[in-house]
Amino acid sequence: MSEVLEVQPDVKEKILEVLKSYDAIMLATTGGEYSPWILGAYFASDDFKIYLLLETHGKSFGNLKINNKVAFSISKNDAMQDFIQAQGEAVIMDVSEDKFVRDMILAKMPWFQTFTPVTPVRIDVKKFFITSLQNSWFPAKVLEV
Repeated sequence: MSEVLEVQPDVKEKILEVLKSYDAIMLATTGGEYSPWILGAYFASDDFKIYLLLETHGKSFGNLKINNKVAFSISKNDAMQDFIQAQGEAVIMDVSEDKFVRDMILAKMPWFQTFTPVTPVRIDVKKFFITSLQNSWFPAKVLEV
């Protein structure tokens, strides 16, 4: 069973470090015709909030319109590297927020671009699970936000 941490600065710092230094997220959604569905996307973060631009006519976005509960993973696809798994709720933002989200992503990844209509989405994380074998955090440490 994972240990729930009330206040552990090292766990918070490690989560924020991963959010800042990793580029890709694997987002799991459910609810629509294509359910469950997993999508890979680029993201940016502000503190513990995750921001992405999702394809407006995509399967993940369709699922979010029905069910905003999500799970995601942020990793380098290497179990020896630190990785995050989390649960949260997606908030479909107004299209006028596209520039705000796009600018955040571009500040992190200047080469980022989109090729289809997209809608900004914010993920309000409820619970983070961080695994760090280097820190002996296995099973994962848990941080409720």
